[in-house]
Amino acid sequence: MFRQVSAALILAPCLFFGLLVGAREAGAEILPAALPALAPGDLLFKGADTGAGTQLAVAWSLGDKRWGHVGIVVGNPDGSLAVIHADTGARREIGHVRRVSLAEYLSDVSGLGVYGIDLEGKARADYLAYAESAVGRPFDKAFSIESENSLYCSELVWRAMSAGLGEDAIPEKSERLGRIYVSVSDLADHPRVHERAVIKAAAATASH
Repeated sequence: MFRQVSAALILAPCLFFGLLVGAREAGAEILPAALPALAPGDLLFKGADTGAGTQLAVAWSLGDKRWGHVGIVVGNPDGSLAVIHADTGARREIGHVRRVSLAEYLSDVSGLGVYGIDLEGKARADYLAYAESAVGRPFDKAFSIESENSLYCSELVWRAMSAGLGEDAIPEKSERLGRIYVSVSDLADHPRVHERAVIKAAAATASH
């Protein structure tokens, strides 16, 4: 029982993201037009104040404490962009890895971090291919990195990066209460990941 509770607390930003979006700042939304030019592979980090769940990331991320959820930008055949992320779903829904429009991903966000990733050529292609292949997998409510049959948000990105690099992208992961996990800050602080812009809904402006 303790193990289940501690696992939920460790990765609560992902667990409660879909359940507690109602607690987000009223009217918070960022429009796609407010973002800098994006490329497939970029990472979009939702601010810790998006909802009550993401706020818990501050306590459990051991590095950058601004972010509580993350998704990977991917391209559509028509040239538009989408986002792949591991989503818990609404109440009583079974969460899974989803491919959503950029507008839908941004619809509840009051603060957003736009990050680039240093993967090129085949490495970037393999990274994106993994993300696409993961769509439809169930959300990992156990928050375990022992299996990739189900995924939570930061685990999805870590595994995609590892597929691109051909090795474990984060050999030294976060650890608390005797559990090893991939936190949102493990990704934001990664040497291959770099901040490009921070967008705030209120002013719809970016600081570079």
